[in-house]
Amino acid sequence: MTVKRKIFIFVAVFIILAGVALFIRSPIGIALLKSKRHFIVHDMNPRIRYESGAEKFAAKIAEFLTDALGIVEQQQYLPFKDLFTVYVCATQKSFNEYVAEPSLYPVRGSAFLGVILISPSAFSFRGQDTHKQTLIHEMVHLHMQQIIGYFKFLELPVWFREGVANHVAGSGGQGIRDEEAIRAILSEQHFVVTDKGGIFKPFHEAFSGITPVMFHKQNRTFVQYIKQNHPESFKQLMLDLYDGRPFGHSFTKHFGIDVITMWNKFRDHITMLQMQ
Repeated sequence: MTVKRKIFIFVAVFIILAGVALFIRSPIGIALLKSKRHFIVHDMNPRIRYESGAEKFAAKIAEFLTDALGIVEQQQYLPFKDLFTVYVCATQKSFNEYVAEPSLYPVRGSAFLGVILISPSAFSFRGQDTHKQTLIHEMVHLHMQQIIGYFKFLELPVWFREGVANHVAGSGGQGIRDEEAIRAILSEQHFVVTDKGGIFKPFHEAFSGITPVMFHKQNRTFVQYIKQNHPESFKQLMLDLYDGRPFGHSFTKHFGIDVITMWNKFRDHITMLQMQ
């Protein structure tokens, strides 16, 4: 082996090792490598596991899990493809590490790596106990991820995948009145309306300057408008997505208009509500 080739191999190995070291220390690396072996199996339901100190939170999740399964499977038109486990974290710090979320914003739940994680903030979000809404919201995400795959799920528009979960769960927008959301939309302060998502697009890019709570309030309202006015078309859209078909094409096929035109119809609708 030549000296030049030895140097090349040494440099390549060094770069790979440095990359691995950086990855291990990154939020995603911590999330992937952090052990869950210390979680305690719940007596009422072995599909629920909790950290020491989260016993009361886990009990609430255990009491509601069966009802939540029924709601999600009925609203999403298909049963879950696989069994899953719900992990209830004792601290926000622990939860953030498991979902690669370094933000100080109190995220309540996540469907990540084939499991659901629930944080303490789900039980005290803005002074409200929102654990039921949080559990259903994340179960909707996991349901879709199981059927179409995680990366296909990320290719859906953020407003849609969050809006569907918020609609089914009754989550999103705690503390924001309908009138506030409508005024913001009509003032052009709203989420990014698109028919595409993206694996490498940052989640927060979809906010377009509005707060996370307002974002969830608006996408819930939009999805609710679509589903209530076109229930059969909405069902067929979801079934198309489950078959792996692209969102934009399927939306236009079943509603007869594209997403932007539907958004404009929605704006006309809420404008009329403002005038009443």
